[in-house]
Amino acid sequence: MLIVHGKIGWKSNYSGIDSLESCVDRQHFLNYSKKITYEYNSKGFRDKEWPKDLSEVIWCVGDSFTVGIGQPYEETWPYLLEKKIKKRCINLGEDGCSNDTIALRAQEIYKSYKPKIMVVMWSYLHRRRIDNKNVHFDKKDFDIEKDLENFKKNFIEVNTLDCKILNLLIPNVLALNTNSKNFALVNYVFKKKLCFKKNDLKKIDCIPQLDYARDYHHFDIKTSKHLVDLLTNKINDFDK
Repeated sequence: MLIVHGKIGWKSNYSGIDSLESCVDRQHFLNYSKKITYEYNSKGFRDKEWPKDLSEVIWCVGDSFTVGIGQPYEETWPYLLEKKIKKRCINLGEDGCSNDTIALRAQEIYKSYKPKIMVVMWSYLHRRRIDNKNVHFDKKDFDIEKDLENFKKNFIEVNTLDCKILNLLIPNVLALNTNSKNFALVNYVFKKKLCFKKNDLKKIDCIPQLDYARDYHHFDIKTSKHLVDLLTNKINDFDK
């Protein structure tokens, strides 16, 4: 059964850090002019109801950057991707989602629906799934080496599934896992530990942050469009 996260039928104008009390920059929040509404379908995701025929859909799995926190629903990257490629793209983003949960969700999709294409936008490396809950950080148990090993485990499990996988990494993952002094070292270790055979299906595209959503943490329409262009090119390559 697909993992859901308790927002079935939920509706609000604010979510997570996308509120005046929790946003990163209050002035940016107040100056943001676009209207935002969060509505969740019967499976607990910020998306329309699923179609009956799931044979040709593209599954989009990720965290709050896939949910589109701080963005209008019509500007989230799964929505824009669907509009551009004319194929139903199902948004399986979850706010605060760990890579452990993302990997489990991707495997559940594969077992239940035998997808042709999945887009996996991996989250912050320090998050974990513990006792069936997403945990953001644990200084006693986690460090960068354990973070990297855990990510590699999840990455391999997903990328050995017999379908086409597009791997993305949300903006600033490494910068938020360490400080600027050893960023270059961690970046090097990250790449070395994930150095697989030259295979486009197993390449991770790191997404640049080109703009900011209402909460001044997540990305907005400019980044979404850049991401959709990248994905469109890769999906078109699959069809050749």
